[in-house]
Amino acid sequence: MSQLDYLSKPPEILPIRKIITPEVINYHSEQDIPVYEVRKEGCGITTIEIVYTAGRPLESTKLVSGACAALLREGAGPYTSEVISEELDYMGATLSINSSMDFITVKGVCLKQQLPRFLDIIGVIISEPHFKKEEWLLYKKKSIERLKVQLAKTDILSYRAVTEAMYGADHPYGYNSAPEYYNAVSVDLLHEHHRQHLVADNCQVFVAGDITDEDRKMIDGLCLKMQTGKKQDREYTTPRVDSTPRQIYLPGGTHQSSIRIARKAFNRKHEDFSALNYVCNLLGGYFGSRLVSELREKKGLTYGIYSSMDSHLHDGDFMISTEVANENLSETLEGIYQEMESLRSDLVSDEEIELVNNYMMGNYLNLFDGPFNSIRAIKSLALLRIPLDELDTLIKSSLSFDANHIRDIAIKYLDRNDFWEVIVGHHKE
Repeated sequence: MSQLDYLSKPPEILPIRKIITPEVINYHSEQDIPVYEVRKEGCGITTIEIVYTAGRPLESTKLVSGACAALLREGAGPYTSEVISEELDYMGATLSINSSMDFITVKGVCLKQQLPRFLDIIGVIISEPHFKKEEWLLYKKKSIERLKVQLAKTDILSYRAVTEAMYGADHPYGYNSAPEYYNAVSVDLLHEHHRQHLVADNCQVFVAGDITDEDRKMIDGLCLKMQTGKKQDREYTTPRVDSTPRQIYLPGGTHQSSIRIARKAFNRKHEDFSALNYVCNLLGGYFGSRLVSELREKKGLTYGIYSSMDSHLHDGDFMISTEVANENLSETLEGIYQEMESLRSDLVSDEEIELVNNYMMGNYLNLFDGPFNSIRAIKSLALLRIPLDELDTLIKSSLSFDANHIRDIAIKYLDRNDFWEVIVGHHKE
């Protein structure tokens, strides 16, 4: 073969046979906090995530967990918010504090040599927040103004409507933010949520990058600064009288409609989670999926359409989302249900199964590409209380479905009558 022929020949495409998962060091700190490490010595960067199971299911008042997370950085111990920002800028470090349905996460990234000082600042933030009244009033004002902007977006309205319909307006996963909920939160309630739930017994720590045994001692010192307190946990069901899925139409944009078609599902520990997640990918989980190929590529009905599974600590849901021109609404809806019914009635080809498997294997490769990606994958398992020694088994089992099993799962979970249908922007006659 000439050099020209060699350069013009594309590389051979080979199937991914094995995912190399990282070595994870798992131990408990002196305060009995689980710590997970993925090391890459010499890279010069260290990340640390402190995750508290302190989200919505543990709230005494709606929105208090999110407000608590947002105000942690606004002054703590001897530091004002301005001093904290200046210290972080000087170190070249980043610190973000976020809340999700179930968790409050404090995530920091810094240069290896700045780790001692960085951990000191984090320790003060998580243990001695100010929660000053003026900071809370400013945050509340901004949040209510931001909410007004969000409520003008059809995709936000459709998501709010469908989650409230599935879970119920008073459920932790179903309620929507509103001005009256912000007004019901007080500084005292912020202190109470922090004191009761941001405690060592409710915490896990995830570290990645340039870590040595000496650094581990400093991380253990950080853990010792955390509040002690009794762990609280609750299981939730959906307390709703009207549980029959139905169509919901809401006014919105003049020319475009937002569509959410969704049903209740389950968390990752359910026996059918992997199989339904596979069907979700096949239906609309990637660019070559059925919904994208049929409704976007072939028919040009929408720019983007996807299906997804949202897995929380206590529950979960399956959702199909898209935005379309009003004149394409009926055809798009019918096309979505046709693809769902096709999976329920016909066997998937071996070629399509191989395509989905390759897509998912590629995702796994990316998921474990380096220590910083790997620790995120480890975190998702640990937070959902899935043993790490099941990781290899989970990967293999997620790709082990044949055509008959796929159809059985589709029959079980893709029945049109089990789905809520929310349309925002289209005015029903």
